[in-house]
Amino acid sequence: MQSEQMLDFSAQSESFRIGRDMHLHLCLCLLLVLLSPATGETISINYPSGYANLTATCPDSYCSLENLSVAFSADRALKLKELHLSYCSRYSVPFQMLNLTPNLSSLVIRNCSLYYISKEILKPVSNLSALQMQRTNLWVLRDEQFGTVPRLEILELGHNTIHTVHVRAFKGLARLRLLGLQANGIGQLLEGTFDPLVELLHLDLSGNEIESLPGTIFGQNSKLRTLMLNGNRLTVLTPQTLGHLADLRLLDLSHCGQLSELHLHSAHTVFLEASGVTSLVIEGSVIRLLADNNELTHLSIGDKSSVLHLNLHGNLLDGNDTDTLLRGMWNLDSLDLSKNLIEALPQPGGTEDANELYLLPSLRYLNLAYNQVGRLPVASPLLSPRLNHLDLSHNHMLAVQVESFAGLLNLESLYLEGNRLNDLDYELLHRQHEGLKELGLNDNEFGTIFFRKMATYMTDRGVYLPPRGQHTAPFNNTQLDVDWPTVTGQVLAQNRDHAGVAGIHPYWTLRDILAMVTLVVVMLILLLHLYRILEEEGCFRRYRRWRSPERTASGVGRLNEQDSEQSSSE
Repeated sequence: MQSEQMLDFSAQSESFRIGRDMHLHLCLCLLLVLLSPATGETISINYPSGYANLTATCPDSYCSLENLSVAFSADRALKLKELHLSYCSRYSVPFQMLNLTPNLSSLVIRNCSLYYISKEILKPVSNLSALQMQRTNLWVLRDEQFGTVPRLEILELGHNTIHTVHVRAFKGLARLRLLGLQANGIGQLLEGTFDPLVELLHLDLSGNEIESLPGTIFGQNSKLRTLMLNGNRLTVLTPQTLGHLADLRLLDLSHCGQLSELHLHSAHTVFLEASGVTSLVIEGSVIRLLADNNELTHLSIGDKSSVLHLNLHGNLLDGNDTDTLLRGMWNLDSLDLSKNLIEALPQPGGTEDANELYLLPSLRYLNLAYNQVGRLPVASPLLSPRLNHLDLSHNHMLAVQVESFAGLLNLESLYLEGNRLNDLDYELLHRQHEGLKELGLNDNEFGTIFFRKMATYMTDRGVYLPPRGQHTAPFNNTQLDVDWPTVTGQVLAQNRDHAGVAGIHPYWTLRDILAMVTLVVVMLILLLHLYRILEEEGCFRRYRRWRSPERTASGVGRLNEQDSEQSSSE
């Protein structure tokens, strides 16, 4: 009887100890939940049995977990709406947690060693609307892989190792609006791959290895607004490929290998940086075109009145090309034509279209640096009255008439570096433009005293003269500033001389002519002095006798005696 009482007492003690431990763990859980921030920091609660309670770990609608090392109990987290998993190994199988989150709407998985995701794994979270998997080992998208989550609207699969996309991989995703496949290894996309995505608005295929696209691959994506194809190996893009995208807002084709000739319909913004394009035709409208660092010799835009920003930095356009291109761009606000082959600014009128008045009334920014402009006309349409930024640096100008800027009432920044200027009416310039804030004049041929006087005058009146090398162009702020020229086909532009102190200028100034005449006269004087010295030393006489055919040994001896007698008498 006593032994039985002892056993009951020990059992009660053991149950009391277990209950106390559970109570302590529960208090610890509540304390961690209360102390954790609302944004959901990483929490991992280990129980004596080796299981974790997901409800206690993620009590709110948002939860973030890292380095999963334990399994979870069967308690479901019904309040959880958004779950972030990171740095989990494939052996921890984080998808087992999806059985405990039936109301999950957003799932984010980053930096996990996951090679595959099946539709059966996603079946418990059928209400999922957003799925993001980045920096995993996912390498293939199989047919109907996301068929069990038909409410998915956002699918972000960028920065993985995907190289194969099956043609029916996105079947069942009729609600999908955003698809990200950037920074993978995709080399080919089959026709019909995106046909199920009738509501798609944003598609990112950048940073892959795509060389060509089927003609009707976007045939069912008429609502597409953003298409990112930059950083691929595209060599050809037919007009039919983008012909179905009537409402395209953003098209990025920058750094796409060698596209050469490109024919587009219309888009609000087009990025076309460093893609080797030589000819570009846009049938419809474009609001913002950034086509810098290409080989453009031909550019045509159908609806010119729609253009607001035009960046053609680092191409092969000349004055005639720009004259034809800019006619009718009445709403153009920013124009960058730096590093082209422009020798003269366009003039009003002309034979191209005499019935159309050549005006750019809205232009406020103009960059013509690193061209071959030799003269600045007074009545050029490029000198718009609204212009407040004008860059004419590193051209071939020998003189600038300040009267040419008289109509630029809003001018704030003017750059004339790297020309061959030796005079400038800076007092008149300031009187015409009292609002001038910055004036670049370095690398010209101003005299030291004149330049110092001009700099003092302008500085005293609040005009900033930037030091050499600090002049920057704010409009040319593309995603990646490539040193111009970027491709071998621009040898013609690369070999041309830029005006400046260090270069050879194609024109002769009066100073150059006087210097050359002085050098020739000095050379003639030196030659005369040399001739007189040689004549006095008898060098010519001895040379003539030495060359004579009747020369004999005795004659040579007598010549030597005569030379010696003449030298002794002297």
